[in-house]
Amino acid sequence: MMRKGAITLLAAGLLLGAAAGNAGAVELTANGTWEFGWSWMQGPMGDTSDTFKAKQRLRTQFNVIASEDLKGVLQIEIGDGDWGGPDGFAMGNDGVNMKLRFGYVDWVIPGTDARVRMGLQPVSSPAFTFNNPLMSDLEVAALALNYQFNEMLGVSLAWMRPYNDDTTSHDTIDLLLLSVPVTGEGWQINPYGMYGAFGRDAMEGVMNPDHETWGSELGWLSAGLLPAGSGPVVGDKSHASAWWLGIGGELTLFDPFRVALDFAYGSVDFGDSAYNMQLKRRGWVASAEASYTFDRVTPLLGFWYASGDDSNPYDGSERIPVVYPSNGVTNFGFDGGWYDAGQISTGSAGKWGVTLQFNDISLIDSLTHDLRATYVRGTNNREMAAVAGVAAYGVDGLYLTTGDSAWEFDFDTKYEIYKNLAMHVELSYIKLDLDTAAWGSVSSDDKKAYKAGIYLTYDF
Repeated sequence: MMRKGAITLLAAGLLLGAAAGNAGAVELTANGTWEFGWSWMQGPMGDTSDTFKAKQRLRTQFNVIASEDLKGVLQIEIGDGDWGGPDGFAMGNDGVNMKLRFGYVDWVIPGTDARVRMGLQPVSSPAFTFNNPLMSDLEVAALALNYQFNEMLGVSLAWMRPYNDDTTSHDTIDLLLLSVPVTGEGWQINPYGMYGAFGRDAMEGVMNPDHETWGSELGWLSAGLLPAGSGPVVGDKSHASAWWLGIGGELTLFDPFRVALDFAYGSVDFGDSAYNMQLKRRGWVASAEASYTFDRVTPLLGFWYASGDDSNPYDGSERIPVVYPSNGVTNFGFDGGWYDAGQISTGSAGKWGVTLQFNDISLIDSLTHDLRATYVRGTNNREMAAVAGVAAYGVDGLYLTTGDSAWEFDFDTKYEIYKNLAMHVELSYIKLDLDTAAWGSVSSDDKKAYKAGIYLTYDF
C-alpha cells in the first residue's frame, strides 16, 4: 500500500512540475471533495461489524488545460478508510492510503466537433430516474467518443476493458456502449445498447476466492451476471456474450413538473456448468418518477419493477444481468447515502419498490431536509430459497422472494456552514419481513437496521 501511495504521489509531483515548467502552455486547476463521517449503525442479517465508525475520504482532481480542445485530468483518492483501521488510518500508518481514481485526456479531433476521452474514467449507462440498473459511474479504462450532430441529436460510443489477466487468449472482459441522446424543447429521450464479451479465464479470476481480485469491486461482478446459487463456477463457453437494450427519457415541458422513465432488458449466457446448470441470466427492469418543485419543497413519487427468478434454478436466472448497478432511492437500504449504504442492495434486480419523498424542504436559509418512505418487495419465486440453496443475504445484497418485504424511513438534513463546507445528518431505519416458510425462523434483531450519521464535506 505504501509503495502504491508513493508512486501515485510521485506521479502527481511530476505532473505539477511539468505544469510549472510550461506555465505559458497550460493552465492548472484543482477541485475535489474531502469527506469526514461519524456514524452509528446496526445492520440486518447478523451483521457483526462495529456499531460506531469514523471514516474519511479525500478526492482531489488536477485539471491540466492546454486549450478548449485539449486537457488532461488526474484524480487521486485517499481513503475511504476507518479511523484506526488497517487501511491507512491507524496509528503509525501516517495516513498512507493513496490511489489513482481517474487519469484521462480529453481532446477534440481537429477540424471536427468530435470529442475523445481516453484513459481511466467514469462511464455510466444512461438513466433519468433514481435507478440505474446496469452501470453507474464505473471506474474503468476506456476509449470514449462523443459527437453532437446538432442541438437535437448526438451519439456516444465507449469501449471499456474492465479486466485483462494477460495469461491466455480467453482472459479479458470487454464492454461496448452505444448511446444516442435526442433533446427537444422540454423533453429528452436516450435509447442505448451495450455488448459485453467475458472470457472464461477472466471470469475464473474474478470468481476465485484465492485470486487477487476476489473481494474487490471487480470480484463482485459475477454476482450480477450469474444465477443465484451457482457459486464460483464457470460455463463451458470460451467466451460469453452479453447484450443490453435500454431507453430512458424525461419530460420537463411543464416545469416545475417533471416526469422521468427508464427501461432496460439484458441477457448473458456462459453455457452449462459441470453441475448441469445453465449459467445464463435474462430479464428486465422499469422505473419511473414524477416530481413537482415548489419554492420550499419538492415532492416525488417513484416506482420500479424488475423481473425475478422462477422456481427452477437449472434453467438460468430470470433477473436482468448487471455490471455496476446503482439505485439511489434511499440512503441506507440502497446506495443513495454517504457510506454504509446498500443494506438491502445497490441494484434493483429481482425487486420492486415504491417511494414517496419530500426533498429540499427549506424553512430556514442554508438548512434543507429530505424525508422519504420506501417499500420494497422481492419478485423471485419463494421456492428458490430452498431449491437453489441461496442465502437471504448474498454478496449483492438481500435476495428477496415474493414473500419478503422491507420498509425504510429516512430523514436527512444538510446545513451549509460555509459556501464550500456542509454538514449532513442522515437518520435511517429499515424493518425487514422475511418469509419464514422460505428462510426459517429469523430473530427480531436480524429484521431491523438503523443508522445515524454525521458527515462534513468540503467541496472546492
